[in-house]
Amino acid sequence: MKSTSIILTSLLIFGCNFSNNQWKIETQEEWKSGAYRYTDLEITEGFIKPKHDSAYFSSKVKRFKTKRKLQSITLKQTTQWNNWQAIPKVTPKMAEDAPVFIPISEGNYWFLARYKGNDSTGYHSWHSKDMKHWKHFGPVSNITNKWVTSAEHVNGKFYIYFDKPNDEDPHLIIDENLTDGKQGKEIGLVFKDPSHGSDMAIFRDEDNIFHLIYEDWSPINPRENSWDSPLAGHADSPDGINGFLPHEYPPPIDKRTKPTGKIKNYEPHPNQLVHGRDSTPYTYEVHEGPQDAFGDYSVIKVGKQYFIFCDYDSHDETKSMRVGRWRSDDINKTFVWDGEIGEGFHPDPTVGFAEGKFYLLVQRNNFDFISDGPWVDGIQIRVGTDTDNDGHINNWTKFKTIKESYSQKPGYVKVVETYPATLNFPELEAGYAFKFEIRFNQKNNIFPTLDSFEAKFTEY
Repeated sequence: MKSTSIILTSLLIFGCNFSNNQWKIETQEEWKSGAYRYTDLEITEGFIKPKHDSAYFSSKVKRFKTKRKLQSITLKQTTQWNNWQAIPKVTPKMAEDAPVFIPISEGNYWFLARYKGNDSTGYHSWHSKDMKHWKHFGPVSNITNKWVTSAEHVNGKFYIYFDKPNDEDPHLIIDENLTDGKQGKEIGLVFKDPSHGSDMAIFRDEDNIFHLIYEDWSPINPRENSWDSPLAGHADSPDGINGFLPHEYPPPIDKRTKPTGKIKNYEPHPNQLVHGRDSTPYTYEVHEGPQDAFGDYSVIKVGKQYFIFCDYDSHDETKSMRVGRWRSDDINKTFVWDGEIGEGFHPDPTVGFAEGKFYLLVQRNNFDFISDGPWVDGIQIRVGTDTDNDGHINNWTKFKTIKESYSQKPGYVKVVETYPATLNFPELEAGYAFKFEIRFNQKNNIFPTLDSFEAKFTEY
């Protein structure tokens, strides 16, 4: 693929947020008021968005009365995570049905799924040290507990959640050994879902609270919508066992249309009849207009951002099923739509961090997805200074690549720490005025979208 290059030139400028030793550009007004000229760039919603290969931004000069030494520069991009790429299947060859990925630490990756061609057992476990080679260890649940949806790992114990019957009423197994081919301790029902929907995700945050995100089928006939829903529920627990209650928080996903007050019945999922059926009527409230449906959730936290990955079943019958994404900076609030990934498959996705990459693993096709992280690569920056106060920049650094980096937080399966895109420039002399240039390189048809800039100085 041909690489394209965009140069964005910015100077420390009038009209921006700065003190004697700190300067920031954070808002659309600050970007625009500081611009001397720009072409083929869109400054909108507080972001710098390149439109064409020749995009360019030039700003006014920011001067100091006395010399300053540049300490560091930090850039931030949009939090939208849109750089996922399809790759050949990385999961075990004999794995099928909805996958569950449990990356415990570097080189210690577990994977749960049903064993292809074997309907006499429940979910099985595989282990990998490199996301390439997988060792099979056998069943982790029995045939009556085969609808595994999500898992966590806490102090050496695997918390394996499964629906019973299928798609409702999350149950729990706690297992300390996934290598013995036996089911661990069955705890039983942990969340009684009043809407009959589940296909839940479990996520343990840094405060050790377990969050359960589940399908709420109350506003839709799930039978006609891939057993998904426009509405998700959120409950939490201090130990992953007790305290999960319906509707504890605002819905993390809510794309309902107008309610009519009319209640209709629907027939349960065929698999809900295999191992018992809830006696509560299976009903939903009719809503006006078509509704998109989402479900089979997986949750991950990257830095301060929470992301939900899920099935996305559009109301548009010409649009095939695919992965949907949502994001929020607060897990207890409603998430915003983040975009979609792929097309033409029923994903049942699971997400995690391994081998320095983010993996989005899906069921029933010949590919998975990978990403370097929410940060889109392709930014280089250089800085110039006026060292003799004559009004001209006379000293430039070389262009340097700048990017965020990531590492898994020790002790947490789905919490990934973020290290900001920060560079130091020790080679740059102190000066009375500064400016910087940023060069953007397209990668996989995606340009970085710049959100904010921050420079820190020390007095010289």
